[in-house]
Amino acid sequence: MRSHRLSIWAITLRAAMVAGVYGFPVAVAVAQPALPADALRLTSSEIVAAFSDVRDQGEVQDGSGGVAENHWFADGRFRSEWRSAAGTGIVTGRWRAAGDMRCIIIDSGLPEREGAEVCTPIYRLGDRYISVNPSGTVHGLHTLSPMETVR
Repeated sequence: MRSHRLSIWAITLRAAMVAGVYGFPVAVAVAQPALPADALRLTSSEIVAAFSDVRDQGEVQDGSGGVAENHWFADGRFRSEWRSAAGTGIVTGRWRAAGDMRCIIIDSGLPEREGAEVCTPIYRLGDRYISVNPSGTVHGLHTLSPMETVR
């Protein structure tokens, strides 16, 4: 039920965005999905344990939505292959945990964000993880699984 709550927000947000793109008037204000009150914030050591050498199926909840397959390597690298209505892409970079937040530096794939470290908390809700934006709004829902051989 908790994941369902966030999915409804995502569907509402995407529907409003599609209506705006195709010129239909959008009469309702669409709020960003809120972080569920019962989500548990991870510590730095929990972030490292959860995100080292895993495959992460992400569902983007903000912006243009979409999905991403992320690979988080224990040596501090990450690779993300994403697709949305806006297009597709590959992003690579580095990650670490500090101050009970996951910090990333993008090396390639998003020129406007390359080289700047961004640190944000990670939450767990059941068997899923929630990433947030620096503003505190929900960015993505993540399902982790053992990593396949990707280097």
